[in-house]
Amino acid sequence: MLPSLKLLANETLGLPWSILGLVGGLLLMLLGGHWLVNGAVALARRMGIGALVIGMTVVAFGTSAPELALNVIAAIDGKTSLAFGNVVGSNIANIGLVLGLSALAAPLMISSRIIRLELPWLILVTLIFLLLAWLPPGVEDEAGYNRIDGIILLLGSLFICFQWLRRSKADTSDSLATESISDSTPVENEYLKPVFYSMVILLTGMALLLVGGKAAEEGAVAIAEHLGVADLVIGLTIVALATTLPEIFTCVIATRRGHADLAVGTVVGSNLFNIVLVMGVTSIVHPVAIPGNGWWSLAALLFFTMLLLPLARSSKTLGRVEGITLLVLYLGFLVGSIWLELGTAQN
Repeated sequence: MLPSLKLLANETLGLPWSILGLVGGLLLMLLGGHWLVNGAVALARRMGIGALVIGMTVVAFGTSAPELALNVIAAIDGKTSLAFGNVVGSNIANIGLVLGLSALAAPLMISSRIIRLELPWLILVTLIFLLLAWLPPGVEDEAGYNRIDGIILLLGSLFICFQWLRRSKADTSDSLATESISDSTPVENEYLKPVFYSMVILLTGMALLLVGGKAAEEGAVAIAEHLGVADLVIGLTIVALATTLPEIFTCVIATRRGHADLAVGTVVGSNLFNIVLVMGVTSIVHPVAIPGNGWWSLAALLFFTMLLLPLARSSKTLGRVEGITLLVLYLGFLVGSIWLELGTAQN
């Protein structure tokens, strides 16, 4: 443990300090993610990178940065169940919670050509993600993601970015990309700042993410130990919900401003990054075995991801009824995960 976090293990003050470490770490990650996006957008604009690339990579990566920071720290410490639960739980929360809340804020009109193209990619990547977990050799003769799987996922992230880059050259007038730029770029036109200033903001954001990731990981693990709850459940619930806050803020605000495409695009892009980049890097740092009841979580991930396709193709609108449905399904997933864990603990 970090010296400043050793009080997390104290039996008297352990739980309060654990909660403080988790909340404080998450706040640092939120601030760090915000600064990282600002600095990255500024640099991208200075380098003349296309609007689509900034919108579908930098913005989506920025909202996935808390997951990446926490997972790298957790992987270094060998807390792979927490890392697994964070990725899978965050992706499920993005669909069930983020889109559900966004649809309640205002109807989501799904009409962007980019969404129609990226959604099949998300389904395909999710299927490959499940397949890699099932295929041997796994992790120490158990199902999971070894370093080779991590490299495959990481190469997948490069391929996806290449496709976005190629598509941005073919169509620079996409509405989703334009909305992403307008919502991710500060009002004071941050991208006009000097390169040095942008680099300072970007590196400071990364540092805050790492420090916050360590504090949040220590706090989450300590809470799990105090409550006797498995790391997987903490990752699927508390940590996943907390690291999904950037997506919630981004999507709800974008929806209220009439940028429904940005909301759905952020969810799709973030989920892609969580699988190929976050889990890819995590598996390279430390192989991730599928924890107990992990297949239930993967099945739920596939269900929520596949559910997006008929919702998007039906009336091309996610209204309040669909929003409530997604929220109820997400609540059912949380209850089911906790119930399964309690049953496993009793056995």
